[in-house]
Amino acid sequence: MKGTKGSAFLFLLSLFFILFCWNDLTGTADAANSQLRPQKADLRNRNWTEAFKLAHEKLSREYPFTEWKEIDWDSLHDTFLPRIEQASAAGNEKAYYLALREYLFSIPDGHVALEAGDPRIPNSISMEMVGGGYGLALAELDDFRVIAAAILPGCQAEQACIEPGAEIITWDGLPVRKALDNVKVGATPYRPLTGEPLPGIESPPATGEHYRLEQVRLLARAPIGTRVCVVYKNPGSENLQTTFLTATDDRGVTFSLLNFASRPGFSDRIDYWILPEGYGYLLLRTEVYLNDMTVYKARILEEVREAVSFFIDTDVMGMIVDLRGYYGGLDELAADLSGFFYPEENFYGYLEIYDSNEGSFRRAGEVRIKPQEPTFERPVVILVNPATKSSGEGLAKYISLSPRGHSVGFHGTNGSFGLAGGEIFMPLDLKIRYPFGRYVDREGQIQLDSRNRIGGVSVVYRIPKTLDNVLAFAEGIDVELEYAVNYLRWIGNW
Repeated sequence: MKGTKGSAFLFLLSLFFILFCWNDLTGTADAANSQLRPQKADLRNRNWTEAFKLAHEKLSREYPFTEWKEIDWDSLHDTFLPRIEQASAAGNEKAYYLALREYLFSIPDGHVALEAGDPRIPNSISMEMVGGGYGLALAELDDFRVIAAAILPGCQAEQACIEPGAEIITWDGLPVRKALDNVKVGATPYRPLTGEPLPGIESPPATGEHYRLEQVRLLARAPIGTRVCVVYKNPGSENLQTTFLTATDDRGVTFSLLNFASRPGFSDRIDYWILPEGYGYLLLRTEVYLNDMTVYKARILEEVREAVSFFIDTDVMGMIVDLRGYYGGLDELAADLSGFFYPEENFYGYLEIYDSNEGSFRRAGEVRIKPQEPTFERPVVILVNPATKSSGEGLAKYISLSPRGHSVGFHGTNGSFGLAGGEIFMPLDLKIRYPFGRYVDREGQIQLDSRNRIGGVSVVYRIPKTLDNVLAFAEGIDVELEYAVNYLRWIGNW
């Protein structure tokens, strides 16, 4: 009993210390107040139709971007309720999953997600709908040409003499861009086949450019056995060629051939080194401890301090912060990490959270950027992609807006900056995730979250998606890092 009391005392002391430090570090004690977090809804024991109705009611009430994104909840209800009812009456688990997924994908927000505790349903649907590949990955260039960016060795596409860089003219009888327009991302589960982290969680693209990237990825996928006619011309040739390709079971391998929204493995590890060109390189992946995602990661702050100190002591002429695929975490930590690039205190955002007691959104505090020691006063370039998400977008925004900050990438960030944490437990071991808070600027304007499919951090220097750049990227060359290095050189010549 003595040991138990001692452990309890240490636990309470640690809890007091965490809460004290949290309040001191962020100045937003209300944000840490669990009473402001929406209550989790457990609808697992409800029938499927009733669970959908109650989930819709809760989501439409607590979602923080209804007006901003012009979400028509009544229309969504009327559109998807009949499908839910039909799936429920038939006891069709796959139809229920598809209806619920497409319903959520109608909300352009990367913090809205459908999570499957039992992966069998999404896995089987993915195999049925897009389990077949044609042995190639497509890409759309800045000049709107669609090319075969990567060819799988030994596959049908290679046997048909389609070369990397071949321009696709028509796909299955349609002009290729029209075929792309017809791809419905929301109606096509595919994440379990991509080999990417967190395969059981599917989220809609928040921006138009991210949605287009997913359309391009999906066009070259189909049910196993599907036959398509492809008209193309190889690089350096004006001769049109026609071939027929049949989708074969490749376990999703073509998804990994090319991905402009790739993510690193889910880890809180920090890596840094000096590049051969003499610039500092810092790779960040997330702002949360893997064993407790609510704890302020003081260790991460100190490791970044160590990296910045090392770069300053080594007298590097510039620094690259790699935030590609950054998962996010705590905005308070994102603000503090930004502080290494600010000589003076700066504004990060006002937090507004749904208050279930009042039934409305209320101001929950302010997050500020506080200067950190040491301050990096030389040029810094951030690398981002559409998988840079959540507080990672706040970090990207404020580093790029710092006195010597810049941003580089093929594409901007995800456009999903809200405060995540809402959960609705559904039948079939499914879970709906959604944001319940938002960050606004000094004028009360919502920051970064997409509107009309536009949002996130737009890169200052957008890498052109030329034939050469895309083919090099598909070959595994880190084109984005090369451009970041060259951009720092150019800045150094000012």
